[in-house]
Amino acid sequence: MLRVTIVLLATLAIVVLGQGPPRELFCASAGELGLAGEGPGLMFAVFERGAWRPAQAYIEPENVTFLLVPLLTKNGTDVSKAAAPGKLPPPVLRNETVVCFEAAPGRPAVSPPAPGLLIVAEKGGAKYHVFVARAEDVENPANFTLALPNKAEGRKPDKVELVDKRPPRGGKKGQPEADAQSVSSLSYWAAFKLYKTSTQLAAGQCASTAFDVPDGTSQVAVVLTGGTTPGAYQYTIYNTFNPSQRWSGTVYVLQGSPQTVAAWLSSGRAQYYVQICNVNSQTAAVYTSVLLKAQNQQYFRNDVIRTPRLYIYTYLPTYCNNYGLCPSNTHVIYQNSYFAIPGFYVDAASYIFLNIYVKVPKAAAPSGPVVVYWGGIPVATLYGYDSGNYKIYSGEVVVPESYLMHLLPTYGQGGVISIGPFTIYANAAYEVEVKAAVRRPQELAPAGDSRVYKTLVRRFRESFLFLDKRAFIADLDYAQSSSPGYFVISTKPFKDIGTSAYSYVRFYVKFYDKNMNPAYVSGGEASSVYTSSWWGDLLGKIPIISLILQIYDLIKSSIDALKKAVASFPIIGYVTLAMDAYVQAAQASVTVEKVDYNTLRITLYTGWYNDPLTARIYFAIVGDLYYVAVTGVEYFVPEPYFPWITVFSVDRPVLPYTSYGYAEYTTVTTYFPYRTLTCGVQEAGDFHPELCDPAYYR
Repeated sequence: MLRVTIVLLATLAIVVLGQGPPRELFCASAGELGLAGEGPGLMFAVFERGAWRPAQAYIEPENVTFLLVPLLTKNGTDVSKAAAPGKLPPPVLRNETVVCFEAAPGRPAVSPPAPGLLIVAEKGGAKYHVFVARAEDVENPANFTLALPNKAEGRKPDKVELVDKRPPRGGKKGQPEADAQSVSSLSYWAAFKLYKTSTQLAAGQCASTAFDVPDGTSQVAVVLTGGTTPGAYQYTIYNTFNPSQRWSGTVYVLQGSPQTVAAWLSSGRAQYYVQICNVNSQTAAVYTSVLLKAQNQQYFRNDVIRTPRLYIYTYLPTYCNNYGLCPSNTHVIYQNSYFAIPGFYVDAASYIFLNIYVKVPKAAAPSGPVVVYWGGIPVATLYGYDSGNYKIYSGEVVVPESYLMHLLPTYGQGGVISIGPFTIYANAAYEVEVKAAVRRPQELAPAGDSRVYKTLVRRFRESFLFLDKRAFIADLDYAQSSSPGYFVISTKPFKDIGTSAYSYVRFYVKFYDKNMNPAYVSGGEASSVYTSSWWGDLLGKIPIISLILQIYDLIKSSIDALKKAVASFPIIGYVTLAMDAYVQAAQASVTVEKVDYNTLRITLYTGWYNDPLTARIYFAIVGDLYYVAVTGVEYFVPEPYFPWITVFSVDRPVLPYTSYGYAEYTTVTTYFPYRTLTCGVQEAGDFHPELCDPAYYR
């Protein structure tokens, strides 16, 4: 049975990040604070010492049931085997929902950093303030903290005064146009791990490293992420280009916090030295990442993470009074339930588009909208419409930019998207489908950096979540260090929810020249399929798959660390790499076929294998290659027998839901020579052009 850590955050004190010890909270009902009817995506700030800064805040959560979708897709699976208890903030704050927050004395002397609601709480004759804004209305999230789902305690104000300047509900409408320009000015958020300061530290011990940020950086922070042992940590950070820019202090990590910002640094290109010291009395685990926002000339890439349309039947082996199985809509199993789908991992984004489809019996539908949570963060609200005896929730949304800083350092807070609340009945039918399109930079380096673009760089990734009878992620990466590049196909099985049954996945890839005319492909071939169980540590030395395995290990370690943090939402890990492979694993294979003059079909056969699989696909192009896109995905499962199922198929790239990238590379002067996003960390020294080697991680 899948073990999911689902508990409340245990520490209820407030933390002023990098500025001192815990402070006391104020608590009042959402009705008293003027927040009843708001969604849970609220951000808080206070004005203190002449500036606005983040203010911690908590929203009283509700008990929910997460239904782990990969388990529900298997015929005859008792729905109770897929249920895990947890907590989330309510979809809409009710009058009685308790909100707790840090407040600062006095009144602000400077206008708030976003439109919103100023709350002045009076206690014992003194006045304290806090400012609240909807996440979609916040342009600079560095000034705010996102409210966490947590039942906290604090002082009740004697009186509350409200100054309301919230815009109409709905936030900013519209979304970016899907352009086809190879190089343009791209604004984006990105995160990467600091390898040398993600370690175990004895009491009083320190770890240090350096990292670079590119031209066009407007915001950058050092962040302690989930899995960091709760307690106090001293930090020292300075700009090696300008040592007068220096930050130091103590940051307090709370039990269960997915991430804690140590310090926000300066804008512009820089190299920073960072030292983290454990000032607790016991050994501590520390996980450190860099979070930044930048705008510069980029080759953007468009990645897609997609599920098939998943048909769920909530089988329950419970007999009714008529000695037969309970018919649908007569036996309630779970109230306040959320479908939870794993596999949505991100580390950089200019925009994230979500396309959601959920079909439920009318009796299962809530009276109001449903909310889409990414980890514990509410990223979208959908309203349903009637369709016969069912209700359908369908729509496309753009994740508010202010949420990206909370998603990227934790790879999407564990990568689980949850949708609800629904009422789950015995023996009833449901349908779920989710797509995420991530427009992002190929690297932190601006376009035209020769050292980066003559070494290995990811041009795009297509991720297919195989959640029908089995549970794994099938990734197709397009990587390039010289023309024309190659593909790497790999799998990441989910821990404890996969089964040993063979399966097939197909990707259709098309090639184009600079004018989007078809580029002629003469053919392709695949390497053998490698597995960690066969080769162990030797895999790290094989260039053709080192790229995939190293980022796999970094993401896996981040997810495992986040599971150690006390969380109220599911975090589903990857399988542990084992040394006892099934004999049938030798049957795993990859084939490459030319479908027409500009299309290859890449087919992965997994065999009966639950450890990661990896292979490389070569191809040859006649003429100029400029664009590469995945235009189709199909899959096949053995039991019961079905023909190939088409998940996605287009004749030409259709953004945003087509994986899409560029094959061009240039020879301009080097000025930011790191494959930071390709490898998940920065490298130093004379790194191998096709290896992400931990020996060179900074």
